[in-house]
Amino acid sequence: MFRLILRDRLATVGLGLIVLFVVVAVFAPFLAPYPEEGVGQSNVANRLQPPSLAHPFGTDDFGRDLLSRVIFGAQIALTVGVLTVALAFPIGVILGVIAGYYRGRTEEATMRVTDMFLAFPPILLAFVIAASLGRGTFAIIIAIAVSFWPWYTRLVYIEVLKVRQQPYVEAAAAVGLPGRRILFRHVLPNALAPAAVQASMDVGSAVLIAAALSWLGLGPPPPTPDWGVMFNNAYLSGSLITYWWIGLFLGLSLFLLVLAFNLVGDGLRDVLDPKLRRRRILL
Repeated sequence: MFRLILRDRLATVGLGLIVLFVVVAVFAPFLAPYPEEGVGQSNVANRLQPPSLAHPFGTDDFGRDLLSRVIFGAQIALTVGVLTVALAFPIGVILGVIAGYYRGRTEEATMRVTDMFLAFPPILLAFVIAASLGRGTFAIIIAIAVSFWPWYTRLVYIEVLKVRQQPYVEAAAAVGLPGRRILFRHVLPNALAPAAVQASMDVGSAVLIAAALSWLGLGPPPPTPDWGVMFNNAYLSGSLITYWWIGLFLGLSLFLLVLAFNLVGDGLRDVLDPKLRRRRILL
């Protein structure tokens, strides 16, 4: 499967960007030109300096090197994206499988609760939950995870219903195979593909929503190098519009990270959907 993804040029670009961000995040203390400023130390003497050799991304309102801040911010962005999906995905998959395979009252109760959550846009639901939990990265992760799991439940539920009607599943039941064996050997592997594709894209979506929530004041307190918090600080001080490099480099970093996961998600979808892959080859 990995080789098939690498055949897709855009997916390969996305994968390369993800690897780059991961390396930057892991080795941030060594890659940041001013690690002390990256984690919040001020240097007012260099306040709002434009991009230069000494500060390739310029400096912010407190004279901190923006490149160092962006590098350390990648740690928080990736942590939020990955942990959010890591929490929401298994919950959604388990509930979707239970509802779709066992049916009955369990199905009815599970899907009604799922529909109730799906009635709210994810960012609105995440905003309400994060505001209730209090500001901070942990609160944002929980809030976004709660807003994401119903989508996995719905996707897996629909796929399980489809797979259950396939002849090979009915044949396995007819010959007396245990229900759990049918579930784990035949149903679950064939029902996970859409949810897996969605999960790969949702990492980027979680990063974007987290930045929006931090912009609204629900993120960690300054001087935490959170991209949304940096946007918020620059906006409140008026420097976001006046000093072009702040919005440009923060926005570009956020855009590239979200784009990377979307490209990988598209490539993964093509691999897991043979019909779509053949259609693209013909075109």
